[in-house]
Amino acid sequence: MSEKRNSREVEIDRLAKKLAKLVEIFRRGGKANDFKWWNSNSPRSIFYPLYGYQDGQPLFEEVVQGVLKLNPEMLSEYEVERKLVYDFLQTQAISWTEAEHLSNQSLVSEAKNHLNKLIEFEAWQDVDIPIANLWLGGGLVKLGKVTFMEVAKEELEQWEKRALWSGRAPDFRVVARVRAPGDLQKALSYAETTVNQVLDVLRAFCFPFGRYSDTWRIGILGDTISSTSTPMRIDNRNFPTRIGASLAQIELSKHILSKLEQPQLELINKLILKAESSRSKMERKLFDGIHWLAEAAKPDTNRAKFAKISIALEALIGGEPRDEYLQVRGITAMLAERAAFIVGTNKDDRLAVDKDIRIHYSKRSSVMHGTAGDVPLNEIDEFGELVRRIAIALLEKLDKLGDKISSVDKLEKWARSQRYTLAE
Repeated sequence: MSEKRNSREVEIDRLAKKLAKLVEIFRRGGKANDFKWWNSNSPRSIFYPLYGYQDGQPLFEEVVQGVLKLNPEMLSEYEVERKLVYDFLQTQAISWTEAEHLSNQSLVSEAKNHLNKLIEFEAWQDVDIPIANLWLGGGLVKLGKVTFMEVAKEELEQWEKRALWSGRAPDFRVVARVRAPGDLQKALSYAETTVNQVLDVLRAFCFPFGRYSDTWRIGILGDTISSTSTPMRIDNRNFPTRIGASLAQIELSKHILSKLEQPQLELINKLILKAESSRSKMERKLFDGIHWLAEAAKPDTNRAKFAKISIALEALIGGEPRDEYLQVRGITAMLAERAAFIVGTNKDDRLAVDKDIRIHYSKRSSVMHGTAGDVPLNEIDEFGELVRRIAIALLEKLDKLGDKISSVDKLEKWARSQRYTLAE
């Protein structure tokens, strides 16, 4: 038996004894009055008297967390709690007569069998998440682990019959399907996280930042804002409405993915599908930058959008190397130089990128401290497009250079080497 398997068996035995002890505590506590819930969020005990709850709660939490650690990919806390309470504790503590109760090693063995079923549980299911204000204009579109597909009219009627949203909900014609692992709650959480990551990529690389951004209200149904109209009242009598820009009809392939070249799409797919544990430090930074660029493409105030783009820039190529050189140069100069070498294809291009980064980033401080006033939409667009260009170029450089720029220190050394490399 391997050392890992042996330690796993030891842990299951330990948890089984805890679970058996819980049963004994509950039997002492008297008849249960309610098994609907019993966890750290509930102030009441399911047993009389109260000491059953007080003594048992820490044990219950320990068993739940122990089971989750042994099968983290498939089990949610909600499902583990429910299975332990209804399928084991309720049965062993109150469902049988006292004469039928298991005890001692028999009870521990039954607890172990129950825990093994949870720990060995495995399931996969297709989760469909409705996406608001998006059209496909064609067949299926796959990006990473997400497949976008149109909802047939008959299916849509079933969704509307079973859903809780009102008739004023955003338009919905597309679902994002994810093959998700785990129980119901785990699968839903996994699917939502996966879809949000793909939507972040689309927003970061393809959505507008300033002008027209309010017309792109695409997102998971319930997370997106349905209207750009604002009702107002004047002198406590009139109710005029400020009409914003009408929502654009956005097609995934035609208006979004067309902004990326096929090699870029392939690199994005490759990065999304790469296991998180095998991503380099710079690849993780790239994901952080993508997230903040995506946030900047969502509806918000102009200053907030500009601030988020600044955060995206720092997430992408910021970070101090482990030397004192940066203190002499300054952060703005460091960002400008790294951006210039990552994006620029020739001397003039690099000089232009360096200059633009200095102009936009120099405004960051006044925006952050509230001294800049409002930020014009064209400046948001210009800054956003520049940082987007850096994100795409960094994606391409990571694929081409690999380990040479896999961390902040290596990126700094590479940028420094570029400064002193003569043209061929």
